[in-house]
Amino acid sequence: MAEKIVTFEELDREKRLARARDAERLRSGEITPQALQEENSIFPKDAVITFDFIEYAKRTYLSK
Repeated sequence: MAEKIVTFEELDREKRLARARDAERLRSGEITPQALQEENSIFPKDAVITFDFIEYAKRTYLSK
């Protein structure tokens, strides 16, 4: 089965349509800015994201 190829133009059109729908939802009061931000976020609202810079630096620069 062949995979469908998506063009940049198609991706751009979908993004513009999604933004227009979001703008209309905000204008109509259907959703709050905070709820929209959460809806569009790649991380859940209760996610805790940590970054151990020292460990990253050790792995990146001292692992040779």
